[in-house]
Amino acid sequence: MIEEIEFQNFRNLNGKYSLNQKLNVIFGKNNSGKTNLLEGIRLAFSLITNEYFKVRKSDFYNSDDSNPIIIKVKLSSNDIPSLNYFDSEGKKCGFILIVRKTQTGKYIKVIKLYNDADVDYEILREEEKIPNIYMIPLVRIDDLYSDWLSVGISKFIESEDKYSALMVESKERIKSSMISKVDLFKKFCEKFNQNFDIELTEPKITDEKVYIVNGDKEHNYSIGSGYKSIANIILNTMDEKHNIILIDEIENHLHPALLRNLLREIKQFNDNVQIIATTHSPIVINELMNEELIDISGAKLTNLSDLNKRKISKFLHPGRCEIIFGDNIVLVEGITEELLLKNYIMQRQKNWTIVNVAGIMFEPYIELAVLLNKKVIVISDTDILLSGQLTPTERYKNLEKYCNDRNIKLISTYNTLESDLYREGLIPNEVCCLLEESSHNEIFVAKNGKKTVIAEKLIDSDVDLSNWHIIQEIENEFNSN
Repeated sequence: MIEEIEFQNFRNLNGKYSLNQKLNVIFGKNNSGKTNLLEGIRLAFSLITNEYFKVRKSDFYNSDDSNPIIIKVKLSSNDIPSLNYFDSEGKKCGFILIVRKTQTGKYIKVIKLYNDADVDYEILREEEKIPNIYMIPLVRIDDLYSDWLSVGISKFIESEDKYSALMVESKERIKSSMISKVDLFKKFCEKFNQNFDIELTEPKITDEKVYIVNGDKEHNYSIGSGYKSIANIILNTMDEKHNIILIDEIENHLHPALLRNLLREIKQFNDNVQIIATTHSPIVINELMNEELIDISGAKLTNLSDLNKRKISKFLHPGRCEIIFGDNIVLVEGITEELLLKNYIMQRQKNWTIVNVAGIMFEPYIELAVLLNKKVIVISDTDILLSGQLTPTERYKNLEKYCNDRNIKLISTYNTLESDLYREGLIPNEVCCLLEESSHNEIFVAKNGKKTVIAEKLIDSDVDLSNWHIIQEIENEFNSN
């Protein structure tokens, strides 16, 4: 299995990734390179597995092919003689793929050992522990009756010499040799509340097809795409060899409950299966939220403190997951800030991500943003009326120190956001009169219900907030970086 992979000059990737032995889920914003990482793994192993991978100029960083693509792969196994090497820590296993442009304009691929020695490809391909690489792309999987999913079954047969020999001798013996794997597949299906059975058609062995039987009735066209996705993943894990499964957007075609079940089942796969998947799903993030998650920048969430990891896992619902996928993060306390700022960025088309932490527990989210190298701003109330001395509360002072220690911009409001808006003349009289109490002082102690009313009335009244100090401080901070 892959222990570490490092990219140089491959598309938009220039960095190192440490991987887990079983499940790895790569996350990040759109167009950040998640799919490129999977394609880079395919390219790295293409000479070893004899898989066709056409290199194009666009595969080079900034399409500049004057410098070679270099992909360094370290494997966890150290008993693949063709790839073993020694370093200061002892015996290791790995290889380096180099792609360079020749004088004739063609691209050639070469594999070297870490000690720069050449590799005998023919001997290497005979190594039993060289993993198979299976890519499940981001496409709609066709009917289970189609050849697409039949590939999963055919891999059982064609990838192993013993099955190849049996193919010559007897069709029936091939089927009997697959019984244990078919039974395993059925058990997986039962966990997803599907009573599937598998039958093989009788024609020539080279044209085997898969039928899915649901109860007593054959279905070769009515299985949902979500179950097809799951079946395709499972079928590709049943080889006895080491398998590396690459899945682009694991949530594709899966509703939330099905996705959660799949993630839990993947963790139970055999140790000979390593899965490297990408995601843009808050559900996946929330379901895992541990060492299995890797940011495309290379950061692992294991670097979070255990306390903050537990807090984030508990409160990081899909809405707050935007802190992971978005840019220019603005953390706010409550609904008023969220409504007003989201309305502002929608009107002005700002690339800001507003995250409502629903309270004053900013610290875990700040730590997460810093870990992921995000630009982040915190907006918090000083609550000076609560202190009784017209000074910020102790809670605010602690937050201020926390932000200063991490070079995080903290923007304060006068007492609360509502009172801050009123002091700056941004809450007109007609909005005040629409509240249950007409006294302006009520703004300073607005309860949750009134806060929502104030925000909604300001939006309905189309109040211009561009000169509000909160907006201006956000603009200045993000524009200065």
